[in-house]
Amino acid sequence: MIELVFNEFLSTFPFFILAYLPVCDRMRFAFKKSFLIMCVWESVYLCLFSLLVIFGSPSVSAQYLAIPVLFALMVFLVETDIGIAAFLFLFTIDYLLVIRAATFCLCQKIFHFSFLTWQAGIITLVLTLMTVFFMSKFLRGILSDLLSVQLPEFWKTAWLLPCSATVIVLLLTGNIRSGVIKNNALMARILLLVCMFLISHLILLFIRNLQEQIMEQERNKAMENLLKIQRKQSEELQTRIKENRRARHDFRQHRAVIRDLVSRGDLDSLKNYLEEYEQQFPDSSDQLYCGNLALNAVLSYYADQAKQYSIPITLKIELPEKLPIPETDFCVLIGNLLENALEACKAQVSDPFIRVLIQQNQMSSITVAVDNSSFYRPVWDGQKLLSSKHPGNGIGTESVRYIAKRYKGDARFEWKGGVFYASVMLNLQ
Repeated sequence: MIELVFNEFLSTFPFFILAYLPVCDRMRFAFKKSFLIMCVWESVYLCLFSLLVIFGSPSVSAQYLAIPVLFALMVFLVETDIGIAAFLFLFTIDYLLVIRAATFCLCQKIFHFSFLTWQAGIITLVLTLMTVFFMSKFLRGILSDLLSVQLPEFWKTAWLLPCSATVIVLLLTGNIRSGVIKNNALMARILLLVCMFLISHLILLFIRNLQEQIMEQERNKAMENLLKIQRKQSEELQTRIKENRRARHDFRQHRAVIRDLVSRGDLDSLKNYLEEYEQQFPDSSDQLYCGNLALNAVLSYYADQAKQYSIPITLKIELPEKLPIPETDFCVLIGNLLENALEACKAQVSDPFIRVLIQQNQMSSITVAVDNSSFYRPVWDGQKLLSSKHPGNGIGTESVRYIAKRYKGDARFEWKGGVFYASVMLNLQ
């Protein structure tokens, strides 16, 4: 009995290596606490396994208890969508099925050990350790891509596809533990693993295509906003032109009145007259923040919005008239950052502010820094910001990350001491 339990421990222990190495940065608890929970969980499982065997359950059947027990532990420890956790869990289980099948073949045809001895458990552990670097790196890459877009509705059912394949293979090759190993059983498990590779590849293609569509929609939305901004500024410009024409037309009358007041020495009346004259012109922003007209339109729009809400804004722009990257991408990036900053400042009870620094570093890169007051601490999901307007990740910040990645740069967001810091670097080479 002791040897059987030790064999089961060596057979299930590789799961903890393969399953949790790829997600070590997404654990709910610190390493020591997580390790302690794993040890307790494994001990409880081994006790349940022993009780089932003692009360007459075949050891082969009792071992299947590990599947729900280990999955429950993974959902408890890993901070991610349950569908993604199920997909990663099934991928790990399918890989271990191949490892176990290889162990059975070695035990039967080379070492002539029983499958339930401690020697068989050692072989399973050794085979796992020999491949753990490759598999953990591969699974980490898959997990990173799966987490790039949050699709909770999709993951509610997507895990059923690999689950169905796993169940079918288990039903067809479950007698592999009976002591007679056939080549087709081993091939079936290898093909199951290949099937998981293909499924993960197709899912990643789907997610990347969906991400492209989301970013394209965001760019289109940003371009529509840019066109509205430019249209508004064009209307204001036309209004100013008409006002200037009227002012030039009326200037002779104003000049006559001013000359008369000056000749009579009536300075008080002259002062009142000039004040009334100045109030006839709207106080609209016509400041030139940079030489690029499209970017200047975006900056002017949000500067006017900030002024409307009494939010102090400081802009320092050091860019050439012709931007080194497409105007569309850069205006979308700046527009998203300023919109988020403005929304945060609107919720600020007192002392709101926005600081913007954009500069080109020689010919190699562009750095963008947007700092703003933020009374409420943003909510994070791992390294991603959750939107305050709708469930899921913030589309604006994800669009900024996407543009930065396109130009081999980086986008970082941080909240500290009531200030939200957004930093973006774009490589131009």
